[in-house]
Order: sequence, then C-alpha cells, then structure tokens
Amino acid sequence: MELRQFRYFVAVAEELHFTRAAERLHIGQPPLSLQIQAIERELGVQLLKRTRRKVELTAAGELFLQEARLALMQAARAVDTAKRAARGEMGTLRVNFITSVPLVNAFTTAVRRFRFAMPDVHLELKIKPSPEIIDDVLLNTIDIGFTRPALQAVLPSKLKATPVHRDKLMLVLPIDHPLSREEGPIPIGRLKNERFVLRPLGTGAGFYEQVFSMCTEAGFSPMIVQEATEAATILGLVAAGVGITIAPQALQSIMVHDVVWRHLSDAQTDSEVVMIHNKTASNLLRDQFIAGLKALPDSVRIDRR
Repeated sequence: MELRQFRYFVAVAEELHFTRAAERLHIGQPPLSLQIQAIERELGVQLLKRTRRKVELTAAGELFLQEARLALMQAARAVDTAKRAARGEMGTLRVNFITSVPLVNAFTTAVRRFRFAMPDVHLELKIKPSPEIIDDVLLNTIDIGFTRPALQAVLPSKLKATPVHRDKLMLVLPIDHPLSREEGPIPIGRLKNERFVLRPLGTGAGFYEQVFSMCTEAGFSPMIVQEATEAATILGLVAAGVGITIAPQALQSIMVHDVVWRHLSDAQTDSEVVMIHNKTASNLLRDQFIAGLKALPDSVRIDRR
C-alpha cells in the first residue's frame, strides 16, 4: 500500500463525504472512490459503509484510521528528520578535551550556546589526554578536540588549530611555604631545591612539557616527589604540603583551600588552549560549533596574561 492511499483514506474518513474529500485532496471523486475500493480489496476488509445519504466508518475503519494517521505522522517525521540532519540540526557531535578546558569561559559559553541553538544534537563530551585527542581527531573518531600544547609543539598538517584561551602557568604553593609570603613574581630559579607534585611524564599534558622546559632553561630539573594525573588531586597534595606545582591559571577556578598562587618571572609562562579539527574532513555540525565559538565576543575569550 502506498503512502498516498493512507492520505486518501484519512481525508474520506475525516470528511465522511467523497466530494468534499476529493476537493480537499485536489483530485476527482471517481479516482478517489477507486482508490478506497483498492485499499479495501487489498486488506480484504470493509472500511466504509456507503449509502446514498451518508458515509460511515466500520469498526475496522475506525481502527485503520488511527493507524493511518500514525503512519502519515511518522512519514512526515522521517522527512523532517532527514531535512534537519542535512541542515546540521540533528546528529551527534563528539568533543574531547583536557582537564583544564571546562574551566575556560570560552569553552563553557560555546557549549551552552550550541546546546541552546541545537537542542536535538547530542553532544558527546569526554576528557582525554592531549595525544589521544590529537590521534582521534586525525582518525576522525572525534570531531573537535581542545588541548593545551607545549609552546614548541608542532601539530600535524591535517589539523587546524584555533586559539581559544590564553593564560599563564603559575606557581602553586602550600599556604605556609616561605615563598607564599613574598610579593610579586618569583624567579623560577628559586625552585631548584623544591619538591614538586606533577603529572607523570607521557600523560599528555602539553603544559607539563613546558614546565620541564622552563626548569631546564633555569638550570635544573624538577625534583618530583609525588605524581598524580588529576588536577584537583595535584592541588590537594600541594595544600597538604607534599610539594609545590606549576599549573595553568585557569585551574584557580578549582577552589582548594590552603594553597597560594604566584606568578613566575624569568620564564616563558604563556600557555594557550586551542581547538583542533581535521580540516580534510567535512562535518556540518562541527563547522557550526566552530563558527559559534569564533563568534564569541572578546570579553568571553579572555586573555589573562
């Protein structure tokens, strides 16, 4: 049975008059009568009682009317879904990011606005290390990645990087540390004999590569006494007096008591969060998200240097 036959039957069942139903459908009455007869023949069921004075639905016709309406609604929904998907209004957008990114205003604002503008798009949001994010974007297993690469990092040529946020790497001290009482930026060379709490090497945080580079340029290697992978854990261990750390300024949003944040001097402490995507792959949803982020006002994309 064709979809148009459902429309014909619904029109007749709702009008209970062949002439009015034919006018509503913009077809002739004889062809409409033939189509209804064809439906009944195919089903082997009488759907309408016809007399010279009136048309009535049989019990089977009443039930068939309900199902025919549902079929037409589902068909219309399928058409609408296909059109909306083609316009980038439906589907799944896969976004991965490093730990500090949800604390960046530009990221949270872009996600919030995208969800409001595209309520039927599923946002798949996951935290991952930078190397995994880069690999997944290259392989197109995710659509967008947010990472904080080391200053000297060179991204693969297939990736397009868009700056999202810039801040500083800062020194984080226990509240009772002697350096916490000093005013002004602290030379990184004064950290030579300090005990550090850092992520393990190879965990994929680009700014930790930068930390080691900063220390090397100051003439020492950081003395690591404790390793941890989560930012909140590292800050908690600093508060507990286990050691000091160097972390992005954005992590100040994590309210940890008994730590003091201080700027560093004599080192390249600029750090940047970038959004990456595979420029060789087309993706309408991704492009709409990127356009929305780029359209954010400068007051949202804060430069905290």
